[in-house]
Amino acid sequence: MKYKAIALGIVIAAARFLYKEDKDLVVDSRTITHKNIPESFDGYKLVHVSDFHNAYFGRRSKHLLKLIEAQKGDVILMTGDIIDRRTPNLKRAVHFIGGMTRILPTYYITGNHEAHYKRWPKLKEAIVNSEMVRLDNQMIQLERNGSSINLAGINDPWFFGHEDDPFVFQRFKMQLVEMVKKAVEDDSFTILMSHRPELFSMYRTMPVDLVLSGHAHGGQIRLPFVKGLYAPHQGVLPKYTEGIHESSGTTLSISRGLGNSRFPFRVFNHPEIVVITLKKRN
Repeated sequence: MKYKAIALGIVIAAARFLYKEDKDLVVDSRTITHKNIPESFDGYKLVHVSDFHNAYFGRRSKHLLKLIEAQKGDVILMTGDIIDRRTPNLKRAVHFIGGMTRILPTYYITGNHEAHYKRWPKLKEAIVNSEMVRLDNQMIQLERNGSSINLAGINDPWFFGHEDDPFVFQRFKMQLVEMVKKAVEDDSFTILMSHRPELFSMYRTMPVDLVLSGHAHGGQIRLPFVKGLYAPHQGVLPKYTEGIHESSGTTLSISRGLGNSRFPFRVFNHPEIVVITLKKRN
């Protein structure tokens, strides 16, 4: 009987630990400094949200939305996987979309899960009918006090063809080049929203200053020294799972995301939203 009680206690403790790892939200605050950031955008706050995957954060995502609102940002940028194709819950995703747009202007790009979601037409219809702006392979300007910065968004590569198609990434790159070429002409600070961080070697060849990505889920399980253990499309011991990476004048900022997919738990890897403050470099 004693051993059964001990075993039960271990199971309860493990369940509580895993639940808290999955549901205790954190905020990662980052600062990006650049000479091309206009004076009027000095202090501008981007609330970066990624990989919702239908995660439960209270009824109608109230705990998550309360945390987003508390950041007092200027805009919400959602970098894909708002749905999970294996555990679809269209209603929860739609409630989350509505909740974000009631807080701030919200811009969105697709992730790989949208590409394989059977009810994607219904979700796309819900997005069109909402206040959330889907950046469908296009670049727009965010304006503030007479100045502007560029905001570009590209669909996940699987929207350019089946994952086994060897020309998918070639078409993806061609679209990206076409989309951001105007950034060369006006020399404006340019943000690119693109779901996959492992394509950083491609992004850094483009005229973009800041790339926002997700997809890697922080490596799912994070341990000291080795950090993230596994990420989709990067495999074991992935390089790009969180934080900031810089190369060739381009900064990549990765969100560890909110939900899970194939692997149902996070370990030492709390769900996060990222708040990025833009600062002008004098």
